[in-house]
Amino acid sequence: MEIYYNSETYPPASVRSDMERIVSMCTEECGLDSSQVSLSVSFVDAEEIRDLNAQFRSVDAATDVLSFPQWDGSKNFAMQSMVELGDVVLCKEIIDRQALEYGHSEQRELLYLFTHGVLHLLGYDHIEENGKIAMRQREDSVMERLGLDRMYEGETMDYKQLYRMALQAVDKAYAPYSGFRVGAALLTESGEVYTGVNVENSSFGATICAERTAFVKAVSEGHKKFRAIAIASSGGQAWPCGICRQFMYEFADSLDIITGADEDHLDVRDIKELLPEGFRL
Repeated sequence: MEIYYNSETYPPASVRSDMERIVSMCTEECGLDSSQVSLSVSFVDAEEIRDLNAQFRSVDAATDVLSFPQWDGSKNFAMQSMVELGDVVLCKEIIDRQALEYGHSEQRELLYLFTHGVLHLLGYDHIEENGKIAMRQREDSVMERLGLDRMYEGETMDYKQLYRMALQAVDKAYAPYSGFRVGAALLTESGEVYTGVNVENSSFGATICAERTAFVKAVSEGHKKFRAIAIASSGGQAWPCGICRQFMYEFADSLDIITGADEDHLDVRDIKELLPEGFRL
């Protein structure tokens, strides 16, 4: 394996070793011998990655990672001594900022984004919902094998797993009017999970949100105590509406609400933060 870096001093040797492990784990699934692959890794500032986005994607924005694949997966490389996968470009400035924002180390954020970039080189994508789920699952598997999976203190269930269950429920939503599909996964105190989706109606007032669907299912099965609820949507991060906040407060004045742009960048708030003065008779 050959990884070509544009910096002699960054990242440190220990991180480079983990990056080699990531390439090995990602390529083995594609039937490639990791000893016969090469790629380049560049670290740039926000202005440089913004220029690259504008030049190659017609997007005027700075992003955390870009991938430029050279391998399309259709060629037979059995007779070749080295397979060039392509280039991964990482923005350290954004990596450091996101690590602080999401509450984990810069090393973990770098390795996660590098995994994301390598999977793009190997043909993974997240444009369609099924592709996004497959890519996230693969990223999660790699991070777990590195010992860097994110668990939330005090929970027997990984909140990423709960979010993933909510994301998988999104496809079952009935939203012909708004087109905004939402899935929820509710964790009871006893450890059971109930999912729900938003169900719209021609009489808009009859529409029910995913969060309340999940609660109604759980309560109808005899549950009255809850620990957490994850919410995912077809449009990314989605916080519960005011009615749902009051509905949930009826059963739990301390409940973790989990949402985010994806399962690796989650935002967790207690119901009291979202509804400071919840009403109860």
